[in-house]
Amino acid sequence: MLTRIEIDGFKTFEGFSLDLEPLTAVVGPNASGKSNLFDALRFLSLLAQYDVRTAMQGLRGEPEELFRQTPSGISDCMSFAAEVLLSRRGVDAFGTRYETPAQRLRYELKLALVQTAEGAPRGIFVRNENCRPIARKDDRATYLHSARLNRNARVNPFIELADSGDAILVRQDGRQKHGRPMQLSLKEASRTALSTITTAEFPHLYALREMLTSIRFLEINPRAARGANDRFEDRVLKPDASNLAAVLAHLKEKTANEHRPDGVLSDIAADLASLVPSVRRLKIRNDANERQYSFSLEFDGDLVFSSRVISDGTLRLLALLTILNDPDRRGTLCFEEPENGVHEGRVPMLVEFLRSAANVSTDPEIPSFQILLNTHSPKVMAELTDREIVAADSVVSIDPASRVRTTRTRMRTGIHPPSDLFDQEMHLSRPEVERLLQKLTDAA
Repeated sequence: MLTRIEIDGFKTFEGFSLDLEPLTAVVGPNASGKSNLFDALRFLSLLAQYDVRTAMQGLRGEPEELFRQTPSGISDCMSFAAEVLLSRRGVDAFGTRYETPAQRLRYELKLALVQTAEGAPRGIFVRNENCRPIARKDDRATYLHSARLNRNARVNPFIELADSGDAILVRQDGRQKHGRPMQLSLKEASRTALSTITTAEFPHLYALREMLTSIRFLEINPRAARGANDRFEDRVLKPDASNLAAVLAHLKEKTANEHRPDGVLSDIAADLASLVPSVRRLKIRNDANERQYSFSLEFDGDLVFSSRVISDGTLRLLALLTILNDPDRRGTLCFEEPENGVHEGRVPMLVEFLRSAANVSTDPEIPSFQILLNTHSPKVMAELTDREIVAADSVVSIDPASRVRTTRTRMRTGIHPPSDLFDQEMHLSRPEVERLLQKLTDAA
């Protein structure tokens, strides 16, 4: 899971940093940068898997538009840093088991926009990359200080810039690995060193790559979620929930037993009934002739409706609850406007479901699970604890020389009483939250 994100030079971010809880809700009006934060996380996730060009194609906007606009033009570099909590144990894609003696890592990345002599963009390249353990004394995630974690900060960085400045060094850190580090040239580096790690020969880097690539963005498309699925469909829910039927069938198969013939589907139906009271049961159909899975919901009065006619709001909730009830849920889930399709009176229950699912696990067999929300709902905000609230707004600056106006995103975490240590850039007070709530209510 992510405990901190730092961004500079990407879209509306300048010198930006944000500490993250197991459940974090970014609250603010439209155009305040909430979606840009998710775009930054998506980009970081894609860069851990693909080359820079492919990663940028998965984002909104042209490559040059991803760089921050400054008074002197487009910024020529962007940088990211992420502090993470890794699982203690894992298995790579080839079945090799590994352990991570250092569960707390900091990963840094810098990209540069290179132009031709005529000023046209020539390409975007990696200019620096670093990954190193976080010592306990430097750990900013205070909620982890009492957790029983593997901490080993007395090792060399797993990735670092060579002394020459023109190459990245990648060290093997598995058992009895003491060879010379792998060296990757930065002359025309079109992908990150992290994206090249594919086995547990580099256990910490493999675990980091798995953690970043497991960041999920739930953008449910009700029309796609209604469809039947092939039996060989992916068993991890896709962002648009187009494989929802297959995921539900897989969960039933994996969790059903003599006493619970529907397995975890019973829990999903019960949670859905807490939000949509007329729901009674969730049913999966396995059509042997067509070799497809489909699903339906049973409501009061023995009424059964197939996925084709279930309302958009109910489908959104069903997809979300499917993830929350998956016993193998892990990583970070990013979800925009969770209140859509939910009656205002049921919002407290929804927030509690989200809070209960998000957890920091110290059990090596149970992965941690984190939820990041974007919302502009005063009802959702009212149900959040002080530590879970992040208030997003935009700050306008005017360059004294050129008089050019620039906008940057600001996000302030938690509620702090005004004091000598109160930092207006990082903290917010309860009256400010109340004014934000009032502003959102007036705009609705």
